[in-house]
Amino acid sequence: MIAALLLALGALPLAFSSAAQAPYERKNAPCTTKSVRKAWNVLTAAEKQDYLNADLCLMSLPPKTGIEGPKSRWDELQYTHAAQARYIHGVGAFLPFHRYFVTVHDHLIRAECNYTGPLPYWDEPLDIGNISASSLFSGEPSFGGNGTGPDHCISDGPFANITLRINENLTTTEYCISRFLNDFSLAGASRSNIDNCLQQKNYTGIWKCLEGSPHGAGHGGVSGTMMNILLSPGDPVFYLHHGYLDRVWWEWQSRDLSTRLFEIAGNNTPSNTGFPPDGFNFTNPPFGGNGTGLPPPFGGNGTGLPPFFGGGGGGGGGFVTPKPNQALEDYFYDGGNVTTLNHTLWSAGIVENVTIADVMNGEDGFVCGDYQL
Repeated sequence: MIAALLLALGALPLAFSSAAQAPYERKNAPCTTKSVRKAWNVLTAAEKQDYLNADLCLMSLPPKTGIEGPKSRWDELQYTHAAQARYIHGVGAFLPFHRYFVTVHDHLIRAECNYTGPLPYWDEPLDIGNISASSLFSGEPSFGGNGTGPDHCISDGPFANITLRINENLTTTEYCISRFLNDFSLAGASRSNIDNCLQQKNYTGIWKCLEGSPHGAGHGGVSGTMMNILLSPGDPVFYLHHGYLDRVWWEWQSRDLSTRLFEIAGNNTPSNTGFPPDGFNFTNPPFGGNGTGLPPPFGGNGTGLPPFFGGGGGGGGGFVTPKPNQALEDYFYDGGNVTTLNHTLWSAGIVENVTIADVMNGEDGFVCGDYQL
């Protein structure tokens, strides 16, 4: 499989060693023990600590894919997202890919770090107006709080001294996990916005709605590393944010499973230079809304983001649109630019490649989740 992957992705700046571990296979495994999804705020202290320890475990484990550059399993996850960022944002595969990616992370912490607890998500509407008091970022155990200093590196909690390495161009430079918690951006995750998404009539509607304000709100509310659309999986909060978006998508699917279980649409390549399906508008929520663009402390004027949002030294530079990569586009197997159920989802050899069809059922098959709706 690795050899075939290299042929298909030959234009990517990848280099593999012969010692690569074969990808995990779970597509055809029976769904006997489901991964229970629970909001972080309802977990017990022991459950929270076990989950944090599992992510710390991935950060300490050596890499296994054979890709040159990553020094840990955590680096390999971040690399996977960065390498194909152009093709997993602002496209029809946005929701299926991130369901797949959350599942890949879930599989790793269970298979390699002996995690047996629930898979947490961030119930974001609960924290609107007071993100710094969220149980994600305050109290013990938590993910640590706000960033400090010129690079806004987080300075408390279990991830304060973690080193990230992957840059936007897939080279490596050591940098910290950075944050700039702010209520202004998180406002886009309001219950009314979520309810609006759940009222959408088709896949195009739910995809564009969720990738708009709710998606931007979670990334923007945390900011720092999370604000870098390529490198955001470096912050462990990423998986709880996308776990929440995936839960909302599954709730939408569940309201009409006969129609929505395998409903997909969209293009494989973004139609604009911004990743959300209709581009970024910095004068609208979650980045603005009063016609003036980004308010203090963001320093924007509605035309873009300041360099700070590049993420604490990791590649620097805010939103960077990756260049087209024909090798990736040919590997989708859709037979064109329209996203289909045959579309390939890839995790750089961590877990086997699957198709969008394989992840459409959130409670069976590859995903095997229990969303507790």
